[in-house]
Amino acid sequence: MSDHQNTSASSQAPQNGMGTAALIMGILGFLCLPLVGPILAIVFGRIALKRAAMGQATNAGAAKAGYILGIIGVVFLIVGLVVTILIAIFGSSTPA
Repeated sequence: MSDHQNTSASSQAPQNGMGTAALIMGILGFLCLPLVGPILAIVFGRIALKRAAMGQATNAGAAKAGYILGIIGVVFLIVGLVVTILIAIFGSSTPA
């Protein structure tokens, strides 16, 4: 009988929570959280990508997708703000 126990640090479960959170926040950024969702997706995605690069996580694809969705969401947010400001400035003036 052999009591073989694996206690090495490399046998820990992968830490995939940040990658999943990045993907969820990236998706929610388009649906219902346009301000916080993309920013959190970028932050969580960056952390998850670093963990995947170090071998601590196995969902680099989800992390990358969340990160990219976060960037796209921030770009849309900035464009939307600029358009809103331009409409407020030039749309309210009526010609005499």
